[in-house]
Amino acid sequence: MRRAGPVPVVVAVLLCLICPAAAQTDVPEPAAARAGVVVSVHGSVSVVRGGEEMPIAEGLVLQDGDVVLARDGARCTGFTPSGQSFDLPGPGELRLEAGGGEGMLDRVSTWVRRQLTQWIGESRRQPIVTRALTRDWDLETLTPAPLVPAADGQVRPDAAVFYWGTVPGVDSYLVTFIPEDGEEFERVVRNHRLRLDDLEPGAEYVWKVRPAVEGWTGESAWRNFRVMLPDELRDLDDALEEMGDLEAGVLLLSAGLHEEAIYRLDAAIASETQGVSARLWRAQTLAEIGLYREAYEDLVLSWETP
Repeated sequence: MRRAGPVPVVVAVLLCLICPAAAQTDVPEPAAARAGVVVSVHGSVSVVRGGEEMPIAEGLVLQDGDVVLARDGARCTGFTPSGQSFDLPGPGELRLEAGGGEGMLDRVSTWVRRQLTQWIGESRRQPIVTRALTRDWDLETLTPAPLVPAADGQVRPDAAVFYWGTVPGVDSYLVTFIPEDGEEFERVVRNHRLRLDDLEPGAEYVWKVRPAVEGWTGESAWRNFRVMLPDELRDLDDALEEMGDLEAGVLLLSAGLHEEAIYRLDAAIASETQGVSARLWRAQTLAEIGLYREAYEDLVLSWETP
């Protein structure tokens, strides 16, 4: 099923990364101070903005004042500019009036705006290793690189898991952490996974990794992340309980929990009605963590799905 209308954000992201010479610095930002996003579209759905009607596609940024129209038999899901999730079956309409968002869901608006600007001129090519038994993304490199959490990502304070690429012949690594307002500390770890449950909620950290081999000089670059606050976690988990896998995956992506987002999007891809949308969002997630080949494969499968 090929869609008319705006190209999804992930496609623009990949085009900027694959063809940096063609990237422009004047990427349009939402006219409104807040932004929502369309998660999935099935059938004939459009948006009325400024008196003009245009078709909707996954990834379209929604603004206060928009009117979403779903024709008979159509369906549209997503998040409003206030961060609330919506599911609009047709025939029906949704008027996006100005109103305050709160809690974790309000982060969706900030995230959408950030997606429109942060990719221009960037080259982020880090891989990822996940806990999923069906995924095998282990990577051997000459210099170990932080993998998870992604740059500018977040972790849960009671279950912060870190992964890094392995170096052939090395089985122990020295992982260094520096909090924004505290003392540096280190952990020596066998293999390439570390779990911490004593990080300071709300604090920002940087971390790096190198082989725990005497005289070894190669080490990774620093990678930053933030530890979520308990009330943010409550808001997030409460919201996730009310969502299907597709919307949950998008919300987790907006919260910077890329690995969890991939799990939920993996599950959503199995859905007959949401598989195409889920692949598009997983492509964006994979691109954001630097797995451009895998992201491209998801995009190709999405375009080829009848």
